[in-house]
Amino acid sequence: MARVEVVGCKMNGETLVSLDVRLHGLPARTLDRDTVVAWMRDGHSFIPLANGEEAPAMRLVEAQNGDEVSYFVRSDGGADPADCISM
Repeated sequence: MARVEVVGCKMNGETLVSLDVRLHGLPARTLDRDTVVAWMRDGHSFIPLANGEEAPAMRLVEAQNGDEVSYFVRSDGGADPADCISM
């Protein structure tokens, strides 16, 4: 699986809109929320970088409500069903 370095993010209130990422040997790019969730579900590691320092990998939280499953991206290790990205 790929190591994806996260160098920025765009939020709309408490909802992740996109992440600015780098992959080894490829140009920087922006991934929308749906792509981030799909890549995380496939096992890719999203590593936040701040001032050149690595933070722990982001976590994908799954919340089930009846037959509906929702996914949330968190950088704080929490398990709450909400996006939470701090960089």
